[in-house]
Amino acid sequence: MVTFEETNQTLMTTDLVDTCDLIAVMIYHEILYGATYKLVFMNACLQVDDLVGNTGNELCVATLGRGEFTARTISEADMDLSGMTKDKISPTTVSISIGDIVYVATRISDVLKEDSTLDWVRASLSKMGEAIGYRIDCDIRDTLVVGAGHVATPITLGTLSYDDVVDAVASLKVSGYWGTDGDFLLFCNADQEKDLVKDTRFTDTARYSTANIPLVGEIGKFSSCIAFVTDIPMEWNNGVAYAIVVASPTNKYGPACMFAWKRHIKQEAWRDAQEQRDVFSLSTRYAVGVIFPDAISLISDC
Repeated sequence: MVTFEETNQTLMTTDLVDTCDLIAVMIYHEILYGATYKLVFMNACLQVDDLVGNTGNELCVATLGRGEFTARTISEADMDLSGMTKDKISPTTVSISIGDIVYVATRISDVLKEDSTLDWVRASLSKMGEAIGYRIDCDIRDTLVVGAGHVATPITLGTLSYDDVVDAVASLKVSGYWGTDGDFLLFCNADQEKDLVKDTRFTDTARYSTANIPLVGEIGKFSSCIAFVTDIPMEWNNGVAYAIVVASPTNKYGPACMFAWKRHIKQEAWRDAQEQRDVFSLSTRYAVGVIFPDAISLISDC
């Protein structure tokens, strides 16, 4: 009997990769940009363009405080003898100085654009813009933290509660910053938002008369605050988290913080012919400054 030795003669993908890959790879028709950061801190600032296109890199803001004048009493006889005592206001200035250039730059080769139909230029510029926005938000966050006029610890360390927000708003009111719903802004992270949502006291109907019980609840509001939740880190170097309550920049008493543009975000592109590539950049110049520290309350270790 004759037997035949069976051998594997199946043509497989691995047989085609010795010299070149003959199996085409299909590229999805668009680039998936993925997650980005939620930017919120610009909401705490009054944006001004006074320095844009003008000489100088410093903005001085004149401010006045409470008690600039004191009402006096005087008798008719003393009025006739010496007249009124004169006082004057004592204005102070806050200086906001423009910092270094903030920029992002990249290069894209001709070969990449020839070999790929995907829009790498648009994707790069989009991500560069995100980086600039992230840097701006972090600079505002740091300015608010350093310039806060009120600093408190939560009732329960490591947890942000409704009571903590109430106390923070109260500290602003004691300093003269009053308002209605929406005149205070709360900035917190997702874990702190979780604590607040689980704290049912902010929906307690005992705080309302029968005619004023909200029919739709107070979603997004905590103790007269509009809540801004971000995934930008809000913690000290030791990992201790914090939250911030700020008087709205549209309140009638003046902004807690000002954001001064010197150069709005500018896009530039130029040709690098020797290396056969295009260069792209985004750049900006700005400054952030606290105007009224008493309009900022920091809740630390929450």
